[in-house]
Amino acid sequence: MNLGRRSLRRKLTVVLILVSTAVLALASLGFAVNDWNNMRSTIFDRMGAQAAIISGNSVSALLFNDTESARRTLATLENDQEIVAAMLFDAQGEPFASHMRQGQALSLELPPRERGDFRGYLYVNKPVVFDGEQLGRVVLLFEPKQWDALQRERLSIVSVLFLVSVLVAVGLASLSQRFVTAPILQLAKTARGITRTRNYRLRAQCSTSDEIGELADDFNAMLDEIEQRDRELQQAQSELEAKVSERTTELLELTRQFEHQAFHDALTGLPNRMTFDRDLERSIAIARRTGHQLAVMFLDLDRFKAINDTLGHAIGDRLLVQLAKRLSGLLRETDTLARLGGDEFAVLLVETTPDAAAEVAGKLIQAINQPVEIDGYSLRVTTSLGISVCPDDSQDAGTLLKNADTAMYFSKDVGRNRFSFYAKEMNARSERRLMLEGKLRNVVAEQRLQVYYQPKYDAMSGSIAGVEALVRWFDEHEGSISPEEFIPLAEDCGLVGEIDEFVTWRACQDLMSLAAGGRPALTLAVNFSPAHFIHRGLHERIEFTLNSTGFPGELLEVEVTEAVVASEEAHLHEYLNQIRGLGVRLAIDDFGIAYSSLSRLKQLPINTLKIDRSFIRDIGDDSDDEVIVRTIIDMAHNLNLKVVAEGVETQAQLDFIRRHGCDQVQGYLFSKPMSIDQLKALLEAEIEVPI
Repeated sequence: MNLGRRSLRRKLTVVLILVSTAVLALASLGFAVNDWNNMRSTIFDRMGAQAAIISGNSVSALLFNDTESARRTLATLENDQEIVAAMLFDAQGEPFASHMRQGQALSLELPPRERGDFRGYLYVNKPVVFDGEQLGRVVLLFEPKQWDALQRERLSIVSVLFLVSVLVAVGLASLSQRFVTAPILQLAKTARGITRTRNYRLRAQCSTSDEIGELADDFNAMLDEIEQRDRELQQAQSELEAKVSERTTELLELTRQFEHQAFHDALTGLPNRMTFDRDLERSIAIARRTGHQLAVMFLDLDRFKAINDTLGHAIGDRLLVQLAKRLSGLLRETDTLARLGGDEFAVLLVETTPDAAAEVAGKLIQAINQPVEIDGYSLRVTTSLGISVCPDDSQDAGTLLKNADTAMYFSKDVGRNRFSFYAKEMNARSERRLMLEGKLRNVVAEQRLQVYYQPKYDAMSGSIAGVEALVRWFDEHEGSISPEEFIPLAEDCGLVGEIDEFVTWRACQDLMSLAAGGRPALTLAVNFSPAHFIHRGLHERIEFTLNSTGFPGELLEVEVTEAVVASEEAHLHEYLNQIRGLGVRLAIDDFGIAYSSLSRLKQLPINTLKIDRSFIRDIGDDSDDEVIVRTIIDMAHNLNLKVVAEGVETQAQLDFIRRHGCDQVQGYLFSKPMSIDQLKALLEAEIEVPI
């Protein structure tokens, strides 16, 4: 175009048009390019913000391998129609969870870069980081169709604006720039500020209501959602931290409890065998360096099993707890009291002497002897205690404890309720006890014990009224072993119940053999230990014995110790009535030594009282015993009970009890215990004892 011939106005017009056109063209092109870049950047920023939210919400799912929670987190993008897929990969790049728009089927692949194009979609690839460690990556795919359409629409608008702008000159271009470009740049600036500062409280400022205003509104709405998710994430993080702290506290407490249980007795809370052995080893090492002495005590409650069997293990356990507290109060903080198991306790006294150990042992025995009140029962127990001293007896922990145990058994053997210091000669007694226990188990299992019978005589006529079955042990090497030695051993090792049942069965069978020969029927008395008697179902075993042997129930008399009757065991009345229901008679053996009350005797279905031999023995020498015997006879007859005096050995004793109306007698004055053959011969001779 030749402008030289044109007027200045035209030139200016042409120049203005050319300049305006060029400027507008460049501005339009620049706007289009900038808009494209800004829109693309905005989309990536938006997707990046969404991916960041998903990343934060997916931390706990990846930490705890909770794929279901991860899917629910990804599904929160369901309402965003432009997001076609959301995928979560673990630290190894393997798919962990995904969410696809309905109808979409995409392969789960991890893109190589943090943003870009993927199979016609835009994507962002954000890491999932917790505490500086990358747990995985979040990938979001964006549908660009709507974005492309928007770009085409905007290009058309730009073209129209360009044509119009050519006509309206540069002023409209400037106005267009101010009303179109400035808000977009402001929006982009806001987005960059949020990306840089992560301050989701920033908002785009736009007062227009056109597409840019809608975009700004959508952008601000997205920021509202991001801010809400950020608050939720912070709250979830706080709750997670609180939960982790709470769980850590629980684990520490659980660890402390496990450690306490590993080294302490669960019932009494005292140190256990492991702790005692550890303390003993440590104390021996210190004693070697310092030259001090230490003492080990082994305690065992005398006949504690009878309490468990008569009153139940719950009462026995509470008794152990009370005694443990009582004993703990008598020891120094430097000493150790441990429960080794059952009713066995051990005491470690450091920096002590034999005299000081003896003084402590006396206090322990005295403390245990004091009654313990439990559920209305006044329980009295005794203890047998053994003491070994380091270094005199040994400097080995295991040997010291073994020696104390040996001394404890010596205390039991010589009468119980006392303490003994270890002496080397005690090993023989301990070895004998172990040897006898092994033999006794074999003898009981093979039923090689023998049953002897001591006749009971009518105090008036002198005729044989019945027999009492007594167990005897004849060893092939030692000969006769005293019941006073093996019966307590049987009680300690739990064999006395089997012995009672064997004696009952054999005695019933023997007396039935006498009856088969035409001999007159005799009553049979069999003693049952407390441990066996209180067991539920005893009447069923007695009934089985009667049925299997054919022995009449009305001729059988079951003897129980007075301690059983005085125990006030809750089900005692029921047990006794079950036995009486078989026709079996019931007798109280060793009466007078356990302080059973008259009201108790009236309540129970008892038929016979057997006066303890300790009262019979001193008749003629002790007026108090004579009063006791006379009172027992009168009391029993007033209660319609039969009275048997056992242990009668002199004529003076017989005259006294006969004079006061005793019904039956037994003892060495008349006959010693005898075998079934000797009893048969005695019956055949039909000898009456002159009274």
